[in-house]
Amino acid sequence: MASKWLMISVAGVALLLNAAVPSFSQDKQQISDQVYVELDYLSSLFGSEKELDSSLLVSLIEFVNTIQKDTSFDLRKRNNMEGVLHVFQINSSFQELLGYVYNPDIPPYITKPSSLQSQHMLTPEFVAELRHLTNGAEAVPSTVVLRGEEHETITPDTNTGSYYTYTQDKLFALLPGALSPILVSASRQDEISDVGRRGCIVGSYGNWDYLYSEKTGLNTLGLGWVRSYMYGAYSVMLSIPNPETGTIKTAVFKWLNAGWQKINMVKSSHILGGIKRFAAAMKSVLESPALPEVQEIVDKHKELQRKDEEELRRLVAPYLESIGSAEDAGSCPSYMISSVTSGEYLQQMENEEIIRILLLEYIKTHIDNRVPETAAALALGTSAG
Repeated sequence: MASKWLMISVAGVALLLNAAVPSFSQDKQQISDQVYVELDYLSSLFGSEKELDSSLLVSLIEFVNTIQKDTSFDLRKRNNMEGVLHVFQINSSFQELLGYVYNPDIPPYITKPSSLQSQHMLTPEFVAELRHLTNGAEAVPSTVVLRGEEHETITPDTNTGSYYTYTQDKLFALLPGALSPILVSASRQDEISDVGRRGCIVGSYGNWDYLYSEKTGLNTLGLGWVRSYMYGAYSVMLSIPNPETGTIKTAVFKWLNAGWQKINMVKSSHILGGIKRFAAAMKSVLESPALPEVQEIVDKHKELQRKDEEELRRLVAPYLESIGSAEDAGSCPSYMISSVTSGEYLQQMENEEIIRILLLEYIKTHIDNRVPETAAALALGTSAG
């Protein structure tokens, strides 16, 4: 009887993870063996003192250069991980990419709001060198390699509502390019994540509004008991700027193994959907003509960090009130919404999470041209009253 229940449970989780999956139509072009060899080479540099030899990445870069934007490919499995490549284009410059996305004084969730709740680099030397690079204006060297470790928490998954926290290796490199330095960012998670906890996407994923709880499991009737994990992940992002057109071709290679009872429930379509949301969010931020200057965002972040707990809670209260009364909040579990409306959610929030919400609302008021009273108050760092 127990084994029959186990089979039914596994099938139920699999059906849930395959539900409401974005369509995945990709070209069937074969990716050469050499491209995989060079992706493996990048992975070998984690935790190593070896110098990066850019000549060993020629085929990878040439391959990305041949792919049209908005093109996707299935990748070969890697250590039981499903993989996908997706290429998109950002209408931005190399300096803007470096200054906004990789500046350690701008929280990563600003340019990756659909993917990250928080991210902290655990290697001080990595942070110091990045700060030097992003503050160097035009004086950016064409070759640099940084390696370190970071701790991050992602936003809730669209299918299960779960979110995960884990530590991963990080590699950042600038390589010589014909027109501009080529930026390579790679990460590898090879230690199991914390158990998946229940969160919720409030309304459209494009709103970047989320609720988080400490409860484990999935947000689906009968599957709240499931203890899910991210078992491993490997990703490589190549960004190839073209100063002549003011665009950046970006290719994301991503492999992922996540699920329950060490069974990988991830499909390539899940990974593609995540990359596309990541790309859409980054484009909407970087391509907005109303995006505040780098220093304005840095100053706003520091201003919020200087506020005490009482002031931060007062500032975020109107936002939570709007979340609790939103019509599309009905997609969230009732206990989460009641926690918001009762004030319990606010009282349990850490300062860092409040700052994340306030700083992201500050960005949204600019790039979305929103003018509601509470949003404007958040942007100004004052209460609506």
